Amino acid sequence: MKASEALKQVLDAVLEAEKGGAKELSIADLKVYLDHITKVVGQDEQQSTTPASEEQLIRQFEVWKAQLSADSAMNVELFKSAMEAGQTALRSAIVINGGAAVTVLAFAGNAITKGQALPGAPLLTAIGAALLWFMVGAGGAGVASGFRYLSQFAYSQSNLGRGNRLWMYSGTTCNVISILLGVGSFAVFFIGGVAAYHAVVVPKV
Repeated sequence: MKASEALKQVLDAVLEAEKGGAKELSIADLKVYLDHITKVVGQDEQQSTTPASEEQLIRQFEVWKAQLSADSAMNVELFKSAMEAGQTALRSAIVINGGAAVTVLAFAGNAITKGQALPGAPLLTAIGAALLWFMVGAGGAGVASGFRYLSQFAYSQSNLGRGNRLWMYSGTTCNVISILLGVGSFAVFFIGGVAAYHAVVVPKV
């Protein structure tokens, strides 16, 4: 019973007594009636705030488990996609830098074999500089792969509870180094490409 309903009952009782010819109300009777209404309202309020039933708790627990399972699956998939994206990026850096180095080396070897340029010539010197950039890029990407492995190893040790803070810090550091080396290998590829372009298009005399 709501408080408004209780007050309405009191008012109805007063009106009923007035219709019956009563001019005055007994304070004792009114007190007894109000005590009864108060008890009824208190019981209703207590029932409305009663904790959820066992069936409701079980249903809420099942909903929580389903949400937790969905969130965990999504986090795992996001982690896998990030790992695959990083691995693909490092492989791409190794492939493009290695392929460019092989191409430049083949060009220099062909020029020397056909007698178009002698070792130490300005053209070959410029081509050699571009080759060095590509080698640095391929090597940096390879080292980045190593740091990527070390970061995952450190994170796994952290999850096992073996010096959590130290392993977590080590994993984060290796991960940052791996990212920087990966980005650097792509940057070096473009630097080597520009160097090779200038060596061929604007050869030094």
